[in-house]
Amino acid sequence: MREIITLQFGEHANYVGMHFWNMAQRQAEANRSDAASKHVLFSEQARGEEYRPRALVFDRGEGFGSLGHADVQSTGDDERDREDAQWGGTTEVHRQQPYSQPQPATEQQQQQHQPLDRRVRFWSDYRQVAFDSQSLTTVSGVEFGNSLGEMTTFDEGSRVFSGTDARGDVLEDGFRKHVEACDRMQGFQALADASGGFAGYAAAFVERVRDEFPKSPVVLYSVDAAATRDAVSTAGRRAVDIAMATVAALENASVGVSLYTPSHVRDPLAGVGGGDLFGTSGLLAMNVAQWAQPLVEGSRMMDDVVALVTQQSHLRLAESLISPGLRGSDAMTAADVIGSRLTACSDALISAGGLGGAFVVDRGTELGDMLADRLFEPARMRSIEGCAMLPTTFPRIFRGIGVDGFAEQKQKQQQPPETVAVDQVCVAGLLCTAHGTSGHLQHLHSVLSAEGSRHLKDYERDSIRELRRVLDGEIDKYMDIG
Repeated sequence: MREIITLQFGEHANYVGMHFWNMAQRQAEANRSDAASKHVLFSEQARGEEYRPRALVFDRGEGFGSLGHADVQSTGDDERDREDAQWGGTTEVHRQQPYSQPQPATEQQQQQHQPLDRRVRFWSDYRQVAFDSQSLTTVSGVEFGNSLGEMTTFDEGSRVFSGTDARGDVLEDGFRKHVEACDRMQGFQALADASGGFAGYAAAFVERVRDEFPKSPVVLYSVDAAATRDAVSTAGRRAVDIAMATVAALENASVGVSLYTPSHVRDPLAGVGGGDLFGTSGLLAMNVAQWAQPLVEGSRMMDDVVALVTQQSHLRLAESLISPGLRGSDAMTAADVIGSRLTACSDALISAGGLGGAFVVDRGTELGDMLADRLFEPARMRSIEGCAMLPTTFPRIFRGIGVDGFAEQKQKQQQPPETVAVDQVCVAGLLCTAHGTSGHLQHLHSVLSAEGSRHLKDYERDSIRELRRVLDGEIDKYMDIG
């Protein structure tokens, strides 16, 4: 059935993932006659009347919001739970009022500019799909040194995973259930927070997956929906986390893709009431949905796309460029399209002459044929008919998008947001390895150099030195492109 299993780690990844699943369900509903394509991302339940995501979702307990405790598994220590049950002292129980999922805005709320965008507190607030209970797992750092249960650094996340795995195989239960339900699994797509504890937890989890399934491709999206990549990677500790996650992606993922909020998109998003995680994660989710679409339709297999983009694994870090609302034009060259119409979700400077491997997906545009004819003959594929389907919960920034994507929204950002529902939009995208990635790697390298000059313990300094060595080798590879 060409199944794909999706792994999600952390708040930002789950915000993006929730938009992705809503879009996937909307697309599946529009193609009811094609049951095979639905089975790629969704699994059929016993009665055959309901489909649920082939997904494993990891977050802190409070991050699940309206999903009740009964729906969510825990990685807590069962032995410690039994000890608590035998406690003979006084116990006080304080119950928090159950949190309910907000409903989509009514017509009156839209007129008063009170859309769902401004009522979202958790990623589950705009959930339109039902998850299997074994798909949801809460992760806590309490027993590994953090009294609040937080995992604030890459190292802490790695330690939490190691401790959990030492008590019992973390791939049991939900993970193996999804794998065993597959007839012909394509591979895995993983969304993980770009820094912090879940970046480390995800890196360790993906490493375990690759150990057991060495021939199955893993596409890893590193997500930060709250900031641009340059802004995140200037902070010392977070820069080290990003560097560690980048090196882990190079070692364990078939291809790693950075998904950050492009700097020139943040202001328009903020101007229409969607500048927080809910709004920005919508754009990033469009990237994931774009690259999943040909895999779902069967026009490509995941290992084909990975080989094409990475040039047979020579380059492991890819850039995702996308343009909602783009229309093709015979007057435009490939360089014009890449330079002015496509938004790189990393702020990397991408040019037509600086591309390694590339993969084009377009829905209702002329971009695919244009780029294939003039630049990427090996990447040529058929255009996917039809537009991207947007669910009713999608951020309103995507309604009424013009031919220049966000360019027109940039001019309108001070105006009241539109309330007319638009559920389809043409999308064009380019997944590529490019010379522009070298700039980000060089930036990380320089930040690590500054960190290495601080008063650190010997093992910390050795760790930073090793990270810089790996980045040195990757910088050389990307500098040679073009």
